[in-house]
Amino acid sequence: MKKSHFIYICLVLLVLIGALFVFARRSQETKTTQTSTASSHFTSKTITHDFGTTKLDKEPKKIVILNNLYGEILLPLGITPVGATTAQVGSQEFSTLFKKTFKKAEVVSVGWQKTPDLEKIAELEPDVILMTVHQQDLYDKLNQIAPTIGYQINTESNWDFRDTALKVADIFDKKDQMQKAIDELDQKQAKFAQKVKATYGNQRLMYVRVTEKDIRYYGYGRFGFLYETYGFNRAESFNPSDMYQLIDSEKLLQLNPDLLIVQADSEDLLKTKLKESSVWGQLKAVQNKKVIYADYSTYMLGFGLMSQDAIMSQIEKEWLD
Repeated sequence: MKKSHFIYICLVLLVLIGALFVFARRSQETKTTQTSTASSHFTSKTITHDFGTTKLDKEPKKIVILNNLYGEILLPLGITPVGATTAQVGSQEFSTLFKKTFKKAEVVSVGWQKTPDLEKIAELEPDVILMTVHQQDLYDKLNQIAPTIGYQINTESNWDFRDTALKVADIFDKKDQMQKAIDELDQKQAKFAQKVKATYGNQRLMYVRVTEKDIRYYGYGRFGFLYETYGFNRAESFNPSDMYQLIDSEKLLQLNPDLLIVQADSEDLLKTKLKESSVWGQLKAVQNKKVIYADYSTYMLGFGLMSQDAIMSQIEKEWLD
């Protein structure tokens, strides 16, 4: 090989090596910039909540939630917890709203919300824990595991989830995103209420829960949204400070609602306490096929963005289509 050719090849190789070096350096700088931008998006903050103050120095990515409502706040924001409580005693099953998402993401069950498993929570090494009044006595122990933030969610009255949703979203610098989701829900509920009034006018609704001990007609408190928000008419008014009143099958026939939503704690209870009773076939709602069977975890444990959407969707499909 001539000396000039050898020198030429060497020069070409040097140029290629230099180009590769510059490309690699710029790629690394880009990655560094992206990482810096992602981490700088979260601002260190001190959260004042219903159980104290909690400082967060870094963006919380591993989150454990101890109430269903937090799932309804986080999932619409694109955040999936690493651990969550179940809402029914003795059950490891997540709410119907979360079952598919949580299973796919391998979210760990950390026990019933009133008695969460602290060891399981610690094993997950969370960046933050979201709690409610149900875990108030455990606040100090939870805080030793990870920074803990909590709100006094009162599910016994007609509480408004919107305020809590905005506070929680603000923890993750996503308050604007949550406000947009709330605005969209408000618009959807307003249109839904118009459709209910146009379709059913003065017809009356009852939400009935069948438990092992009794039959309950819910008209206020947590189920106020059926009337105040959705625009249905109560089958009967009673003391607004009482969430429900106890009834029997005869009282149900006396009220004889046009529309009936039934949530039974088991299929057997639904059968023995209602469907096999002498009055069931006499009810207008039954005769006109205006009975909706409600999922416990969605209706009884919900009331956030996701449950409201699911409830409206079911009612629309069965009664308004």
